[in-house]
Amino acid sequence: MGPRDNLDLAVDEVRDFNRMYTRLIGVLDYPGQLNTPYTLSEARILYELARRERTHVSALREHLGVTAAHLSRTLSRFEERGW
Repeated sequence: MGPRDNLDLAVDEVRDFNRMYTRLIGVLDYPGQLNTPYTLSEARILYELARRERTHVSALREHLGVTAAHLSRTLSRFEERGW
């Protein structure tokens, strides 16, 4: 494992902590907060979809810590928008 791998691992750990903490205290999860029309949850789902070549819904749901119903509704909205 090289320095770049260590950095990537550290960044992933910080991002995981930040997600857990913002979810815990309930901030940033409304449209407009990020100067976008998307909620934090929508932005996180879009980000994860963009960075993964392929994924299963169950793996995405587990990684993001969202319910199956929430992820399903969000993905349906994305599909309705043609994304």
